[in-house]
Amino acid sequence: MRDPARTTQDSRSNRALKTLLIGLTSICTVGIGLWAWIQQNRSYLPSPDSKPGRELLDDYQKLTHNIWLTLLVIALGYLIVKIYRSRQEEAREPTFKQTHWGKLSLQFIRNNPIITLLFIAYGVAMIAGTTYLYRDMLGWYPELIKDHFVDNFSARESFIDETMRRVDYRFFPLAHQDLHILSWFTIHIKTWMLFSAAELIGIALLSAKLLNDLSRDHSQKPSTLLLLSAILLIHPSTGTAFFHVIFSERLLCLIFILFVTSYLSHRRTKRKSEFYLTLFWALLGIYTKDIAFILFTVPAATLWMSDALKKSQNNPHGLEKWLCSLTLVFIASYIILAFIPSSFAAEVAYNKNASHQFIPDLRFYIFTAIASIRAIGICKSHLRFNMLDAINIAGFTYALALFTAYKFDASSYLSLPIQLIATINIGWAWSQIVESSQRKSIRQRRRIISALLMSALLISIEHTNPENTFANTIYTMKLEQASIQTTYEKLFNASRKIRNSGDDVNIIINAKSRFAANRHLNRITYRSLIEYDPEKEVFIVKDGANKRSIYTPQVGDLIANLDKTIDLIDPILKIVETEVIYRHQPSESSGVILRITAIKP
Repeated sequence: MRDPARTTQDSRSNRALKTLLIGLTSICTVGIGLWAWIQQNRSYLPSPDSKPGRELLDDYQKLTHNIWLTLLVIALGYLIVKIYRSRQEEAREPTFKQTHWGKLSLQFIRNNPIITLLFIAYGVAMIAGTTYLYRDMLGWYPELIKDHFVDNFSARESFIDETMRRVDYRFFPLAHQDLHILSWFTIHIKTWMLFSAAELIGIALLSAKLLNDLSRDHSQKPSTLLLLSAILLIHPSTGTAFFHVIFSERLLCLIFILFVTSYLSHRRTKRKSEFYLTLFWALLGIYTKDIAFILFTVPAATLWMSDALKKSQNNPHGLEKWLCSLTLVFIASYIILAFIPSSFAAEVAYNKNASHQFIPDLRFYIFTAIASIRAIGICKSHLRFNMLDAINIAGFTYALALFTAYKFDASSYLSLPIQLIATINIGWAWSQIVESSQRKSIRQRRRIISALLMSALLISIEHTNPENTFANTIYTMKLEQASIQTTYEKLFNASRKIRNSGDDVNIIINAKSRFAANRHLNRITYRSLIEYDPEKEVFIVKDGANKRSIYTPQVGDLIANLDKTIDLIDPILKIVETEVIYRHQPSESSGVILRITAIKP
């Protein structure tokens, strides 16, 4: 018989869930109704391109996101309180074991010196040469250094605009918010990279913990951890996502693996703290990427279905019900926060020009083979459906959704969650083949050497094609950052030198550059900053003397290309003669500074 107290608790949980579902359904209905009214009554509303229309849209987004954020904080705060109280109760149980993280960390370093050295070397490589003058960071960073560093604990509009003010049907309001919070304490990009390295190490260790928890003896397996860490770290999707902080897949993968480990722990121990912790990570995770909800709802749905097929009566599936309900939470949030404002703005969807390609790699094929073998084993009752199979289905579903929405390229940072699941499967296969009880006679040193050789073999095979490899990806990223940073410093010094000589400094850039007056160039001592508009074929003063006026290039002006290909300044070079002040490298993707020596007739 079931515990009456637990039965009462389950009944309360079901009533609360029913109330939530009714509320969410009502929100969805009202949201769709509002969207339909907007489509049919646009004449009553201001144009989204007009000032009143932009103000209406801005007010709507601020109001709805503030309400959503308040409700989210309340929900997360409630879960944190429940986690704390549950752990206080569990600590009084005789079987409870206190975790000493400091002792465990020292023990790990002592027992796994090769993996420790791998993590250190990888972290150093991540930090070396990293600059904040890189892609999206160019737009985020100026917000952090304004107000003379006296306004630390404030909302950063650059992060909010990137995630909560979009009107292109994208929806990932919690993406990059780890950096948002981190920026309150430090603005140094290399400190952020240390944080990113810690996230990656955490993902690798939690993946190994997941494999340990899935095994029968739950023992530590150094060779499996070594293989898993090596192949996870050395992949182009991992390199792209972690060798800079601009990709939200970092945070998504960390939350996902925290979710999976706590979910598995709950299914094993039935502890209430793990119940609330699993729900906590899932609620955070669904808002980190447009299709992230798949990773947090599909495992619950498949495990629930598997238990139903086995006619298991011991599990009331309270957690599975709550996790599956997050699909409706996400849909309701998307309708109110993204779909309605994007429809009003009538902007083009971000994926309008998506190629919808499906480009697998070797690891995806290995992942597919392992998942298929497990599926056959389950059908023949040789294996039991467990958490690994649940996240496998979630991985394939995520790949399909990525292909449908944009494109699936296994080497892209967008595919990092799938690569993480594939790596976990490879680690599982290795543990079954090498670390199984039948092979305990194999000495630990031999297993570690075998893991090194196997990971080296896989990585070597992947590097036989020079394109889309880890090495090529990292080389390209580091080269681009070095080019931008060095060219910016050279432009800064050249401008100061010209100014000290008594001449005016006028800098000409292409309007397509990510740099602008409010994006780092205002730190340079110029008289005027001019942008060339390639569509209108005119030069416009964007900052400094004669702002907003049409400009004619003059002898002595500087032409700079910092972050784009050099062909963007070709139209400018057709009307002037120049001398090279600096060029980072001979390739087309190089920073270059030119000075006008004559105007062509």
